[in-house]
Amino acid sequence: MEKALSNRWVLSLFLLPGMLLFTVFFIYPVAQTVYYSLHNWDGVTSMRFIGLDNYVKMFTDDPNFKTAFVNGLVFVFFALLFQLPAAFILALLVSRKVKGSKWFRNIYFFPVIMSTTMVSLMWGKMFDPTIGLINSILRSIGLESWAQLWLGDSKTALFAVAFVLVWHHIGYHMLIMYAGIQSIPEQIYEAAKLDGASGLRVIWHVTIPLLADVLKVDVVLAVVGSLKVFEQVYVMTGGGPDNSTTVIALRMFQEAFLKMNFGYGSALAVFLVIQCMGIAWIINKLFARSVARL
Repeated sequence: MEKALSNRWVLSLFLLPGMLLFTVFFIYPVAQTVYYSLHNWDGVTSMRFIGLDNYVKMFTDDPNFKTAFVNGLVFVFFALLFQLPAAFILALLVSRKVKGSKWFRNIYFFPVIMSTTMVSLMWGKMFDPTIGLINSILRSIGLESWAQLWLGDSKTALFAVAFVLVWHHIGYHMLIMYAGIQSIPEQIYEAAKLDGASGLRVIWHVTIPLLADVLKVDVVLAVVGSLKVFEQVYVMTGGGPDNSTTVIALRMFQEAFLKMNFGYGSALAVFLVIQCMGIAWIINKLFARSVARL
């Protein structure tokens, strides 16, 4: 058996099914999307090669592209500023060996198992200006002036969707961080306490450095997930009002499947892939430098 596994041809044979699946369901669709992005095609008539015109149009002649791009960065900002810190705090709390911690861990994770569509519909009702729970609570405690047309006002719609996006996935990142914290040997904490460290100093000098790889994964997942967001925006606002909540993924859907402009829709898809890959690469480089300094 060891002789067989040391043979590169045998190993290639074992890898072949996985590579075929990866090629058919990932490499080929990506390559086909890039090919479509270089053409003008409505899905019915024959394709017409136009080179990079779709990409030029994206940056110079699409009034909604800049808004969609900036909105994606806003979602990233909310994920990094609120979602991940909240997930880290919850992971620290549920990792403590106290009665009921397992119950709280399940409660915090519960939103993750709910479908994105269901969560979006639920919060859409809660943000309803007349019968929504949020405005009802504000009115009941004498803060009627704070009641808003949350999803119908361009000043508040984007932040309302960002809040739902953050809330929905806090438990997901909490569980990843919790698993990382549980993998840290208890002896390291005991040694830190013997050296006089306690409380926040232990978290800052022991927990966070040892969680560097886990935190890197969480940051990449949070950033890429925020850039690719589609369901929340589509269900809650449809990109409105006045395209104030539109994002790249929604623009791609609108162009390709509503306007039947598959060439330009494919160009938006390619841009989204490049954007996610580029930011993931930058995050990996930043974390590598941070770990080297520690």
